[in-house]
Amino acid sequence: MIFVVAVALAASVFYGASDFLGAYTARKLTVLKTSTFVYFTATLVGTIGLFVSTWTYSDVALWAGSIAGVFAAVGMVTFYAALAIGPMSLLAPLIALIQTSIPVVVAAVTGQSLHPIAWVAVVMALVATTLISVPARAETGHPPIERITARGGLLAVFAGITLGLSVVTLDIAPAESGVFPAFLDLAVGLVLLAPFLAVRRLRTSDAWLYGHPAASGTLPVEAPSANPGPAGPRIWVLSGVGGVLLGIGNILLVVALHAGNLAVVAVLVSLYPLATVLLAWFVLKERISRVQFLGVALAITAAVLLGVS
Repeated sequence: MIFVVAVALAASVFYGASDFLGAYTARKLTVLKTSTFVYFTATLVGTIGLFVSTWTYSDVALWAGSIAGVFAAVGMVTFYAALAIGPMSLLAPLIALIQTSIPVVVAAVTGQSLHPIAWVAVVMALVATTLISVPARAETGHPPIERITARGGLLAVFAGITLGLSVVTLDIAPAESGVFPAFLDLAVGLVLLAPFLAVRRLRTSDAWLYGHPAASGTLPVEAPSANPGPAGPRIWVLSGVGGVLLGIGNILLVVALHAGNLAVVAVLVSLYPLATVLLAWFVLKERISRVQFLGVALAITAAVLLGVS
């Protein structure tokens, strides 16, 4: 179990760091450009993984990796769309909770056995994921009341379900398939995203994602990354590094799924917001709330309990 916990936690770190770089570079490149370039470099990492590791082809692995790629690509786009609509402080924890709950429910229904202490740790990790995903609020005397709109809520539920199903589908692949499903997951996502770059409106502006009328030529001030300026080489390099991290994270996820329990791996990997939050705190000097610190403590406790169970 210690090996599975270590690999799954490593995957969550790579995923979280990739998310941070993706969100950071999307401010200059737009979400679609960033997502496509991240998937491109991640697919290169997956291709290298095929050449340096042992794997076996099977129809089950082919379909599992391909379907997981569809789920992941759709989940990523709807994830960004939901957070763009907001409120992020409510939608991000909702998506994380749904994303993690799907594999946990599937593991319980399919009878994957766990020690009672491990199930307690799973619940703690679910709570930790939710708490870590809640961003720190600005210091204001009377913060506005935020509510989830019908559109934002629907996108959040759809994002959580599809991202959760991508993990469940990857778990179906046989252990002997190695990193083959991880490669397919990334390659299929790239194939789905790349054609949209041909549409100028999608390539040059995020207005389509935020639901604002791009044709009018005017966007609300709060709509980030709309019509961004030219991006320098540094931004592209950082975006590429985000893709490398995503590719490594995907490989580690599949390795963990082959070796361990679906519920355990899913909840540990879902702790990826921890890396994102810590990087935002260290690099961008963003605040970390007490609620997030509590989530970090719960996450550490859950990981220790899973490691010794």
